[in-house]
Amino acid sequence: MNYKDFFSKLRGGELPRVLLLEGEEEYTKDSALHQIRQKILPEGLEELNETPLGAQSTAGEIVDACEMLPFLSPLRLVVVRDSPLVLKTPGAARDDGLDRLLAYIADLPAHVFLVFFCRGKADRTRKVAARIDSLGGRVDFAPLDAKDKSIWLSRELKAHGKTMDRRAADLFLSRVDPLLTPTLQELQKVLAFVGDRAEIAEEDVEAVVAPTVEDRLFTFFDHLINGNAPGALTILQSMLQKKDAGTVQLLTPLTARIRQMLYYKLLKAKGLSDRELPALTGIRPNMIWLYEKQTRAFTEAQLRDLLDLCVEMDFAFKSGRISEEAALDRVVLPLLNRRTKK
Repeated sequence: MNYKDFFSKLRGGELPRVLLLEGEEEYTKDSALHQIRQKILPEGLEELNETPLGAQSTAGEIVDACEMLPFLSPLRLVVVRDSPLVLKTPGAARDDGLDRLLAYIADLPAHVFLVFFCRGKADRTRKVAARIDSLGGRVDFAPLDAKDKSIWLSRELKAHGKTMDRRAADLFLSRVDPLLTPTLQELQKVLAFVGDRAEIAEEDVEAVVAPTVEDRLFTFFDHLINGNAPGALTILQSMLQKKDAGTVQLLTPLTARIRQMLYYKLLKAKGLSDRELPALTGIRPNMIWLYEKQTRAFTEAQLRDLLDLCVEMDFAFKSGRISEEAALDRVVLPLLNRRTKK
């Protein structure tokens, strides 16, 4: 199940009593474990009814912990963190108590709630992970999609008594990491910057959250699409002047950018939804709306020609036939002249 299914089933009391919490989105995963505790452990008796286990715990020790009866509570919570039984760790499958644990998971006693908690992704080929998955207990905490991340941002702002207009929110979400923990860190910087002021403006985000190369390329494409060649060249020049951003560092992300635009256009034409596209294209979920906007200005044939040109210039540069500057110029000039047909 995904994170939405998890929280829905948690609210309805429909979760299986053995879970595997895994995936990249650590913030949401931590929140999920916290809500499990709140849901099943009596207030004031949490420590008496939770058994935390670490990566060193064997399969037999996990079963033994589950056998312990709860105290003044209907359930005991057993949380196993980063167990090699569900991760890519050599030797985990040779655990002597593995068969006993597999059988135990399939028929848990009524008094226990067992959670395997992983930082990052689990190894779904491990027998324990596969068994939990077959019981409907694996939860994949992938990065939030654009809509859910926007909702999350609104809730965080409300909790701090702040507001953001749509343009400021879009700019903020376009510049931050897909994952919530680094996003929260950037938000805290913005909150500190505005101080007691209730409304966060686009200029505040611009001042605090630094644009990445990807952000600058989006602005570069916006200028190109709108026929603003001077604006596009200004951005390009400023990127080239940075000591830590040589031309080759621009040609590579520019090529990747055009490739993703082409993939987006092809997959959308096949009827795929915006929710399916990030996993297939590598596009950050919170950037999907920008791809939708910018790919409208190009035909499929134009994007194919640009991608072919990027690949050709990359090879020409790496083989020593042309300079870095010449390779980038050959890619950028057709984009600059696209609207005027020059």
